[in-house]
Amino acid sequence: MQRSSIRSAFALRSLFQLIVFAALLFAVAACLHWRSQDLGTQPNFADYGAMFVFLILFALLQWIVLKNTLSRLLDTIPAASIQKPAKPTKTPVTNVDTVIRLNAEKRLFVHLFSVLQREGRLMDFLQEDLAKYDDAQIGAAVRSVHENCGKTVKRYLSPEPVMQEKEGDTAEIEAGFDRQAIKLVGNVGGQPPFSGIVRHRGWQLRSIALPKLSEAENPNLIAPAEIEIQ
Repeated sequence: MQRSSIRSAFALRSLFQLIVFAALLFAVAACLHWRSQDLGTQPNFADYGAMFVFLILFALLQWIVLKNTLSRLLDTIPAASIQKPAKPTKTPVTNVDTVIRLNAEKRLFVHLFSVLQREGRLMDFLQEDLAKYDDAQIGAAVRSVHENCGKTVKRYLSPEPVMQEKEGDTAEIEAGFDRQAIKLVGNVGGQPPFSGIVRHRGWQLRSIALPKLSEAENPNLIAPAEIEIQ
């Protein structure tokens, strides 16, 4: 409930109650005064009127005091505690929590490289100095890496082309196409539909089923070193 509503309701109810109380008090006082007079004496209505006015003024003065007291009490209460319940306080984020979150995000990014290294030795191949090998040796190594990494990608990512047309074919791009999935290059102007040659089919995931994230705490680790003890 708003503060103004509380003040208005209290003011009306307290004023009504004080007026009723003053009228009852006046009636009791009038009865007592009537009883105290001799039976043949007529009542003095001027005295009754003065008594009634005094009681009303006293009731109004008391009402003003109560109204101001309520206003001061309401001012000491925060507005949020009256309008709506306070929201539960959130646990402050510490530097440790931030570091843990950043490491988890980095670990997710490195995770795919870890899988490709484990299944196809991709990182070993990329870091190898190929200048000291002839083309035949490189071709044999590439065949093995290509086969193993290709199987790994198909097993976990299930990639498929964005465009069904082959590279070099002509494709029609209708209005409302996905601008994130299809990139227009060359002499682009006007409004769709467009007609162009497929230079790259693009890739997207049909499904994704990555293996369980390793429990390594080091977010920079792609693959552990292997030491054979003799």
